[in-house]
Amino acid sequence: MKTIQTPSKKKLSEYLATDKDAIKYTRHCSISAIFLLIGYLLFIAEVISPLVLFVVVAVTLPRWVINFHEILHIRNHKQVNGVIRCLAASPIPLSLLTLSYPESREIHLNHHRFATEASDPDAYHIRGNFFLVCLNALTSPEQSFIRFVIAKGFNFQLGIDLFIKLIILMVLAWFGKEKFIWFWLSLRIVYCLGDIVFFRFVHYQEGKYGTFQLYLPDMLIKLGELIFGKTVIQATINHDIHHQNPGIAVGYLATIPRNEIS
Repeated sequence: MKTIQTPSKKKLSEYLATDKDAIKYTRHCSISAIFLLIGYLLFIAEVISPLVLFVVVAVTLPRWVINFHEILHIRNHKQVNGVIRCLAASPIPLSLLTLSYPESREIHLNHHRFATEASDPDAYHIRGNFFLVCLNALTSPEQSFIRFVIAKGFNFQLGIDLFIKLIILMVLAWFGKEKFIWFWLSLRIVYCLGDIVFFRFVHYQEGKYGTFQLYLPDMLIKLGELIFGKTVIQATINHDIHHQNPGIAVGYLATIPRNEIS
C-alpha cells in the first residue's frame, strides 16, 4: 500500500471544509429528518405501504448519517444546534441507549486516530469474521453507548439527552401504535447496512485491515448519487482520502487530484 503524504498547506487549504459546508450539511440533516417524519405520518395514515416506508428510510436516513459525519469534522458540540447535539447519529432515536454529539465526536476522532487498531473504538464492528461484524453493526448504537460509558463514565447532559430521546420515541410510538414497530425496524436495518458499508467495507479489503477506496463502476456511482445524494456516495467511496485528510470537504473528494495525496 502506498505511503500517503499530506498535501502542502497551500494545496490543502483549497479543499478544506468551511462554515459554509457545515451549514449545508446541517441543512441536509434537517431535510432528511423532515422527510423521515413525513414518510412516517403518511404510513400511519395508510397513504403509503410498509415497503414504500422502508424505501423512504433507506434513501433518507443515510443522508442524515453521512452529513452528520461530515459535521463531526468541522464543529464541536458548542457549535452545533441543539437538535443535532442531542440526537447525533440518527434523527429518530435508534435505541433507549444512544450517545449525544460530544460522545459521538470523541469516538469518531479516536477512530481516525487509531483506525482498525485494537485501540480504535470502532474496531468491534470492523475487525473479526463477517458474521460477527454484522451482529456488532446491528447492535452498534447500544454497544457504542455501553463501551463509552464504561470507559469515560456517565454525565448529566447525556442523561438529559436520553430522557428527551425517550420522550420522542414514546410520542412516535403513541401516534403510530403498532405501525411504529415497522418504522423502527426499518431504521435499524438501514442503519445496520450502512454501518457495515461505512466501517467494514472501507476498512477491510483483500484480507487486510486499513482504510481503502471503495471501487464501484461509474454507472453505479451515478445511480447511487441520484438515489442517496453525492455526499453519501463520495464520502464512502473515497474514504481513504477522507481518513488521511479529514478536513477536506466531501465535495472535493472526487475532484481532488489523487496524486496530490498519494
